[in-house]
Amino acid sequence: MAIKVSELRLERNKNLFSEPFIVQLHKYDFDFLRNSDAFQFESFIVEQFGGIPNVKQRGDSGIDGKTRDGLAIQVKRSDNIGRNVVDNFLSAINRFDKKLFETQKTNKSEVGYIIAFSFGKGAIGEVARLKHEENINIKLVRVDEIVPMATKPKLNLIISEKNIGEIDSKGNREFILKAKAESESGIEFFAWNFNYDENLGFQAEIMIDKTGEQNYKFGIGEHKIAVKAIDNDGLESIEIVKLKINGKIEIISTSK
Repeated sequence: MAIKVSELRLERNKNLFSEPFIVQLHKYDFDFLRNSDAFQFESFIVEQFGGIPNVKQRGDSGIDGKTRDGLAIQVKRSDNIGRNVVDNFLSAINRFDKKLFETQKTNKSEVGYIIAFSFGKGAIGEVARLKHEENINIKLVRVDEIVPMATKPKLNLIISEKNIGEIDSKGNREFILKAKAESESGIEFFAWNFNYDENLGFQAEIMIDKTGEQNYKFGIGEHKIAVKAIDNDGLESIEIVKLKINGKIEIISTSK
């Protein structure tokens, strides 16, 4: 929790001229990795695997890096990889370093690595066939064997007027804000930004809330309320709600 609180404090003090930063915890957000830039993902995974990324990126014949011993690595930012990927990789590693390929084959050692989120029966079956019938050992590696991953919390923000129609001396109405969140690892705490500004990002006014419920007064006009749910893996989700008060109460939009 201390790391995430420190991150929230840094965000709260951020302004338009602040340098961007990332606080990396012990697990990676599955959705972030799955939807990240393809080339950045390839380089990141190759490095995490202990290899050297291919900086060429274009015309690399599907070789995204190599191990310290020179073996080819291919990275797919995909699920359920099929047999065609194995077939194409086999052709590519023959061209990549044929001498090394033949040496590894003779020694019954791995000739290369394919890394992906998951592999289909076709790919798994073909790798097994190559190993037993042709003495070619291609290693299939799942991303979660290299970097620990988790799925960020599911989060929903519910807003209701506390005492309907009641207005204080300053013209404000009081609202009950309830954040509902779920995570496999459990929710550790919530943080609130009652005056959210996209340009400044999330700047917590309530930094540690264990219950997910707050009372807050809003005046006439439009307001953006943001809440973050942080789970026990350190992963977070954010929910942003636009509230309009002008004689009547209206929730204009919700975004994540």
